[in-house]
Amino acid sequence: PKRDGEKMVLISVHLSPKMLQQIEELVRRDLSSSQREAIRSAIRELLLNHGADRERREKPRKEPE
Repeated sequence: PKRDGEKMVLISVHLSPKMLQQIEELVRRDLSSSQREAIRSAIRELLLNHGADRERREKPRKEPE
């Protein structure tokens, strides 16, 4: 399957029952359209805030000597 023109890769994760209940609650409250989308959104936010791309953008470039 594709999303936004990119091929999607299937991964499997184990969640605690409490985490799953919390995700289901987000869906019930219409804060996410599905469990899958809630998890993708959380990963996307984590990568935007802490991902390798951010580290590259924030590191100052060394000036040539």
